[in-house]
Amino acid sequence: DRVGLLGKRTWLPAMVFVFSRAGCDRAVQQLLSDGVRLTSDDERDQIRELSRQLTAGTSDEDLQALGFDWLSTALERGIAGHHAGMVPVLKELVELLFVRGLVKVCFATETLALGINMPARTVVLEQLEKWNGQQHELLTPGQFTQLTGRAGRRGLDTVGHAVVAYQRDVDFQTAASLVGRRVEPLRSSFAPTY
Repeated sequence: DRVGLLGKRTWLPAMVFVFSRAGCDRAVQQLLSDGVRLTSDDERDQIRELSRQLTAGTSDEDLQALGFDWLSTALERGIAGHHAGMVPVLKELVELLFVRGLVKVCFATETLALGINMPARTVVLEQLEKWNGQQHELLTPGQFTQLTGRAGRRGLDTVGHAVVAYQRDVDFQTAASLVGRRVEPLRSSFAPTY
């Protein structure tokens, strides 16, 4: 169990990047099925209270339709998924709990690496190839850097860890080249206007 190994090494909280929404949900469900619990009783109480506060404006019927029972069970165990298929209030809840250190492992699509402040002690890449709509292609060095750049929490960690799961179809040299290759310099083109 990878999550157990990360816990033993004190490498939690961890962000695990999975390149599909369904894959994120399956990973959360697998940990629930395995009986994994990463939170203390006090943390579970804090999660319940924050969940109640953030979802107070959402009806019970809507929460049920959104699968909140399943999500809250996962959250209380310190496990979450985060992807574009979630409604904003539930994504906000996951983000808040992760930042506060109450969610210990979050399975997310790569869109999380863009612009959301959810730094982790450890980043895990389940795959180095992702579907581009036509075929599976290897991550670019820039994409790899963007994803693994979430490792290490400013002011809390002196070292961040990036873990790449074994890749049956990608040899070690190719995987290692993503780390060692220089990426093109970034030039911001963001110019806010009215």
